[in-house]
Amino acid sequence: MGTLYVVGNGFDLHHGLPTSLAGFRNYAKYSDFSRLYENGVFMMSATQELEEHWNNLEENLANLDVDELIEQKSEYYDDDPHESQFLYEVETAIDAMTSGLTQELSNYLIKAENDGVAADRQLGLDANARFINFNYTNTLERIYAIPSVNICYIHGKLNSQAEIVIGHAMKDSGYESKPIADMSTWSEEEQEAHADSYSPDYESALESAHSYFKRSYKDSDACLADESDFLKSLCDIDSVIILGHSLAEIDLVYFECINQLVGNKCHWWATYYPNPEKESIYDRLEMIVGDEARVNVLEMLQLQLHK
Repeated sequence: MGTLYVVGNGFDLHHGLPTSLAGFRNYAKYSDFSRLYENGVFMMSATQELEEHWNNLEENLANLDVDELIEQKSEYYDDDPHESQFLYEVETAIDAMTSGLTQELSNYLIKAENDGVAADRQLGLDANARFINFNYTNTLERIYAIPSVNICYIHGKLNSQAEIVIGHAMKDSGYESKPIADMSTWSEEEQEAHADSYSPDYESALESAHSYFKRSYKDSDACLADESDFLKSLCDIDSVIILGHSLAEIDLVYFECINQLVGNKCHWWATYYPNPEKESIYDRLEMIVGDEARVNVLEMLQLQLHK
């Protein structure tokens, strides 16, 4: 029998590492992504503060307002078919919100790969356990000397060949591009009217804007498939300990998968911080496991080596 740790960003934050989304907001404040994220392109509720907007970054990535993006870039629109600045500006924005975000986040997190960790922040982890790591950083290997073969970086790892995975859970926007009109039977007047009202440049920009949703979609099924060999090895797990993960809905599919793999005799623990999170963490964990007798929560401080 064995132990599985599931590691989230709260784990790195507990160790004093600079991985918070508030820190990322400050780091990226002059980036193209930040300007787009804070200036109306992503929908926010009337009562939502920017701090909350950033703290729920992945979920909010699904809230791109395509109409607002097109409106903001319409100043570059020109009827001249030889002018393509409008399309270029839209495509540049989409790049900033997809590959640009990934690169900005990677650059921000690199510092956490080298920062020291105080001895009194370290936890008493089972070095022989297995780990599913939602973080991109090397904390487990660097601070705890956990063998890499025992770690599944479910969303990728910094300084590896593949890009890290960040995104939302909406596969696409449902947009369908307009079919090319068959004008062979149209009158000259109809063709002229169509030419006056139809802009290939505008349609291309609209299609590019809607492509954002597929480009920024976090394909959790593909992530699980890529790690199928590691996941199949979890059949002997009798204890799952979740360290610093909020159990947010966007990652629910992973925990449901783990629950199926470890079976109905496995006991689950989840850490919480600060105290107001205790009830919500417990409720989410109970919903995943489906058996309150096998569910517990604890403060991460209880696992520290030096209390």
